[in-house]
Amino acid sequence: MTDYIRPIWPDSIDASTIVFFTMVVIGLPILGYACAVIDFRAYLRSFRRALVIVTHYVPEMPNWARYETPRCLKALGLRVPCTEDQVKQAYRRLAQELHPDRGGDTRRFRLLAQQFEQALHYVREEQPDL
Repeated sequence: MTDYIRPIWPDSIDASTIVFFTMVVIGLPILGYACAVIDFRAYLRSFRRALVIVTHYVPEMPNWARYETPRCLKALGLRVPCTEDQVKQAYRRLAQELHPDRGGDTRRFRLLAQQFEQALHYVREEQPDL
């Protein structure tokens, strides 16, 4: 009878296969999670862009989709509903305070001018046609 020597398990092929499949089992969920997080953030960015586009093209938005007071009116110290004359009066009052010739900040004055233009546009859109 010959003595049969049993090979030691796992040999190099078995060990490398076990390591490979273990890495696949652990690595695929981690990779999937990372891709899902990256994809979800991209989805949120694209969803936000879509909402911005829709709000600019839909002529009448439902009341639940609007903010109580838009930023442009808040900057002028006004609340909805307001008239175009009220917007102009509020702008003139703030422009006297913030104008660079009177010691105001140039950047804040430019921001105020932008907010004024947006507020005028907003008020003109919101007023019913008579």
